[in-house]
Amino acid sequence: MNELEQVYHNKGKNYIPRTQHLDQQGRAKFVNHLILASSPYLLQHAHNPVNWYEFSDEAFDKAKRENKPVFISIGYATCHWCHVMEEESFDDIEVAAFLNQYFIAIKVDREIRPDIDNTYMSVSQLLNGSGGWPLNAILLPNGKAFFAGTYFPKNQLLNILAQVQNLWENKADELSKQANKISQMLNQPKTASRQVVDDNIVAKSIKAVLNDFDELEGGFGQAPKFPHESMLLLLIDEQRRNPSVDKLNAITTTLDAMANGGLYDVVGGGFHRYSTDNAWLVPHFEKMLYNQAQLSLVYTRAYALTKKPLYKRISKQTLNYTLAEMQDTNGGFFSATDADSQGEEGVFFVWSIDELESIFSHEELKQFKQWFDLSSNTNFETGHIIRFKDINNAKPKDNKTINALLGKLHQIRNKRVPPLTDNKILLSWNALMVRSLLEAGTIFNEEKYTKLGINLVNYLHTRFNKNNQLYRVLINSKLGTPALFEDYAYLSNAYLSAFDQTNNKKWLDRVVSLVNMMNEKFWDKKYGGFNISNNTKYLSTNQKEGSDGAIPSTNATAYKVLTKLSNRINVDDFKQQATLLLNTFAKQINQNPSGYTSFVLGINNQLNDEVASIQTIYDGRIRVHSRFHNNQLLINLELQPLWHINSNQPLQDALIATKIVNTDTDYWTINHITYPQGELADLGFSKEKISIYKGKIQIKVALTNNTKQYRPPTLQLTLQACSDKVCLAPETVTIRPN
Repeated sequence: MNELEQVYHNKGKNYIPRTQHLDQQGRAKFVNHLILASSPYLLQHAHNPVNWYEFSDEAFDKAKRENKPVFISIGYATCHWCHVMEEESFDDIEVAAFLNQYFIAIKVDREIRPDIDNTYMSVSQLLNGSGGWPLNAILLPNGKAFFAGTYFPKNQLLNILAQVQNLWENKADELSKQANKISQMLNQPKTASRQVVDDNIVAKSIKAVLNDFDELEGGFGQAPKFPHESMLLLLIDEQRRNPSVDKLNAITTTLDAMANGGLYDVVGGGFHRYSTDNAWLVPHFEKMLYNQAQLSLVYTRAYALTKKPLYKRISKQTLNYTLAEMQDTNGGFFSATDADSQGEEGVFFVWSIDELESIFSHEELKQFKQWFDLSSNTNFETGHIIRFKDINNAKPKDNKTINALLGKLHQIRNKRVPPLTDNKILLSWNALMVRSLLEAGTIFNEEKYTKLGINLVNYLHTRFNKNNQLYRVLINSKLGTPALFEDYAYLSNAYLSAFDQTNNKKWLDRVVSLVNMMNEKFWDKKYGGFNISNNTKYLSTNQKEGSDGAIPSTNATAYKVLTKLSNRINVDDFKQQATLLLNTFAKQINQNPSGYTSFVLGINNQLNDEVASIQTIYDGRIRVHSRFHNNQLLINLELQPLWHINSNQPLQDALIATKIVNTDTDYWTINHITYPQGELADLGFSKEKISIYKGKIQIKVALTNNTKQYRPPTLQLTLQACSDKVCLAPETVTIRPN
């Protein structure tokens, strides 16, 4: 028994090989090198007749030794079309025989190695103008690609492979020239950017996003429709700062349409990855952790903006789904659940009319049809996608009936064969969940989410560090793959969220340490910006991610971290590096402001203060924490030792009083402000006693809403920080409470 067979044997009786090629005892006839992998996606292919390898020295050395081209196929465990291509081609004897004879075949899990995926996705986009998964490329033995594409049916794939094999035997020099040409085009000579971002970039970005808004169905662009969370977060942020009808309409139309069902799983909670149609009805049914993290945050912030109960419901249901269905017993979150079960896409999620009639009583079915659309519009394969007729017709009093009906379906659905769960725990995607949980805890005033967020960031800090090395992946309690820039950037941001929530300096120290490591490993000292990876072996290019994709731009996230750090601690290096980083991408941001909305949001924070319940001023010497509930605003100030601010009545006319002013008198009226009693103090720069606040103080503001339409209040806090010897310049902080 060879090594691969032994590993297969050691997996035990409960292990089920994923292949059509089984012997009479039900054992797989084929075992390839992927049996040694831990990735669920790679293990799905471990019993294909294709002799797959992981992306490794072993595979490329074999290609060089045998003078064969490399066929590389990239996907992920919950990818529907990856499953289709596996069944049609990679589990097919004819395809496997050809690949095994003339190629070295490599499989890559794109979620574990996004740096590899990015390299060959760039090739596909260069050659074809598009990309997707499965992503298939053919390479020289040194890793340079000369061909790339996405899904190919069996016969087309065989035809492509045969053409390449013929060229390899007879015109290998042409393939080599093509690969080198592609590599050169992807590695154009770079120059350090001397551009700066346009002064009006926020307005330009908002205009570009709104120009792409679908006024009829919501969302941005045409089908297939993705949530574009980064665009929505920018719109919400700017609506808080500069309210307008067009921005609010784009936000609410999109969020209402997505919540109506189809993209959103109204039965079990959580969002599918994207919609295949313009109306958000028919999704690709996989559920990704990054969508749950980002969309719960979008709906949480939209609730703070509008106080619309629907948005609170969707956010909490999404978080609760993620906690119930995607969380490991130790606290981390799995990466995804599949679109397919029992060999069919979506079968777990759809319902036939016969099923519904057997589940519900006559009266219940009548109620169900009142709220949910069962017309032919909701057909998918042999069933219906459960969708509200119009979710805005449901009033708070109707929720009890609706919840009971959906709860009954949920109980029945839980008895079905569930889709596969990809049980790898990714550091970066989990870090996205930290901020979502912490903001939900604050805005919904629910301590359980706050505790879960702090527990998660503690788990990430302790579990993904080993021997001074940060790792990207945890599968079955085993760490693997050194962390990429994405992991450092998102984890830094999670640490900052933990610091803002707890005001515990250990989190700030951890941010600084992580940023220093990030700079050492990934910062491009010559041209600026952060590279995806510091391991480019066999990769002909090392890209920098500036634009937003399915997840927020990693360089934009780093920019936010650097600017937040510079606001919290007085270190010029972080501020200077943030400027260099922004200038690196200034040209692209100016040319495509709707594609760089995470950067634009960071710019808005830097220029006009953060729209957050917690702000820091005077280089972190004063922390401002605002909370708004039942029309009462509590502003808690925490001052570092040796610093104070003048009280509301400082006794001397020359001193700046601590004062609250309402700047939105059309929507809100201040009924009463309660300032704390000042403390009389003798200070070196004054011959007279002055009235001051120090340590922790609280200001209470009672407000009245003047209109039926809700808009969060906006106030300004003016204060002046002083020590025993000196007073700093006065500052005015905009308070936009959640």
